[in-house]
Amino acid sequence: MPHRTPITIDWGDTDAGGLIYHPRFFHFVIVGLNDYFTLATDGEHLMETYRKASYVLPAVEASASFHSPLRAGDEVVIETTVVDSGTASLTLAFTVIRAETDEPVADGEVSFVFVDGSFDAAPLPEEIHECIRERGDA
Repeated sequence: MPHRTPITIDWGDTDAGGLIYHPRFFHFVIVGLNDYFTLATDGEHLMETYRKASYVLPAVEASASFHSPLRAGDEVVIETTVVDSGTASLTLAFTVIRAETDEPVADGEVSFVFVDGSFDAAPLPEEIHECIRERGDA
C-alpha cells in the first residue's frame, strides 16, 4: 500500500496564471520521500543523519505525466511507493491525488542514487532497506 502524505498547494507553487507550476510536482515527490522515511527515525530524520555523515540521495532520473491542473488552496495527497531498490539506488513511483475527488492529477517515477561526499555511489544503508521492507515495498 502506498505511503500517503497530505499537502496543500500554496501560492508559491503556482505560476502567474494561478496554476501549479509543473516542476513543483517533483518538489512534492521529495516531500513524500522524506515523509516515507520518517518511519526509520529515532528522533532525527534518517536523511539528515546521512547528510551529516556526507551522504546524500540525489535524483538521477525522473518522469511524470500531468493529468489535471491544481490551484493554490487545493488539497492533495502524494502516494509514494518504492518500486525498486538496488545496492546503491532506489526508484519510487508517485501519484498526486486531488483529496476532494480522489482524482489522480499527476504520476510518475523518480530514481535516486545514494552517494558519498565525492558523489561516488555507496551502498544503501540497511536502515533504508529495513524501512522499505517495513512498508511492504520492493
